[in-house]
Amino acid sequence: MRKILLSGYYGEYNTGDDVLLASSTWGCNQFLKSNEILATSVHIPNFEKKLPVLPLYVEREKVKSENLIRLYYHALTSNIIVFGGGSVFHSTDKLTRDSDLIDLSRGDCAIALGVSFGPFRDSGAELACKKFINKLSYIGVRDEDSFNIAKSLAPDLNIEKTFDLAPLFPYSQQDNSPYKSSSKRRGLAISLCHYERYIGLNTEIEKRRFEKILNVLNRLTLEDVEELIFIDFNGHRVFGDFDIHNEMIKRLNIQIPVSRIAYQHNPADVLNLISRCRGIVGMRLHSCIFGYMTETPTVILSYHPKCMGWANEIQANPDFTIDSTHFEEEQLYSSIMNILHNKYIPPILTLPNAQKLAMKNWEGALCSMSQ
Repeated sequence: MRKILLSGYYGEYNTGDDVLLASSTWGCNQFLKSNEILATSVHIPNFEKKLPVLPLYVEREKVKSENLIRLYYHALTSNIIVFGGGSVFHSTDKLTRDSDLIDLSRGDCAIALGVSFGPFRDSGAELACKKFINKLSYIGVRDEDSFNIAKSLAPDLNIEKTFDLAPLFPYSQQDNSPYKSSSKRRGLAISLCHYERYIGLNTEIEKRRFEKILNVLNRLTLEDVEELIFIDFNGHRVFGDFDIHNEMIKRLNIQIPVSRIAYQHNPADVLNLISRCRGIVGMRLHSCIFGYMTETPTVILSYHPKCMGWANEIQANPDFTIDSTHFEEEQLYSSIMNILHNKYIPPILTLPNAQKLAMKNWEGALCSMSQ
């Protein structure tokens, strides 16, 4: 039985990454035939169906640098290192550490599945990325820009344009149950986040975005929608969504009932919640992906190239795809009202076809490992 080190941005109270952990674990178990999977996390979310994955890290270290020692030990003793999903390759430090893990490994190979590359955060990141990806046996990227970046850095490497791993989440749970509500939908879900403050950009962009969204939401009435539901996709104490959602709620001046859903330890609960909503306004990438997975009308409020990359991959209608750094209030208001009045135009790519594309990550990995 293969031992697998599963590396990703896991265990940080991020609903999107929780789904990627489940999808990655399921694939490692089903396709790579492993029941010994160690994830770079201090805890495992409360999945409805238990998965064969354990946290690599401990919450309280008994000795200095215990978690780093654990990471290097499992890199050394694993048969395969899998970098499973997400936007994880953009900074020098992270890319250098991941490259070191591959150098330590005495196993068969290292692969990256459903990942994206860039935008690079510093001058050394592109060089670090080139060194890193040339040590991989196979790369499945989730968007066209990442494919072009990876190919430019490693033209001879086995790189495929696949898809995000998140649509495979239902396969990891009971009976591949579809997350689509059969009951009457009600309410508008909203998932916002800060961004510029975390990477040293102009925070005036955040302030302008916030005020525009606030003005639009304050135009809504009970005749338009029954409830506004703010969902914390990220519950991290520093990088989470609590602050922005609380501030927005405090400044709303409407008669519509408003609630906030804190980070949920079971991502299926969030999928079920969104499946019961009439629509969702999503900044967090995986809030948009959850909308797509539940066939919930979605306004993609893009704050990062990965969001626009997602919109391009599913062929989202331009009327429901908005650049959050440059938009007019009327544009957002019109998109929301079209959703609430049943004038939404869904993406062209169907969910079953998206799942087939996501499955290509594992098919490509198996093919490369058999050569």
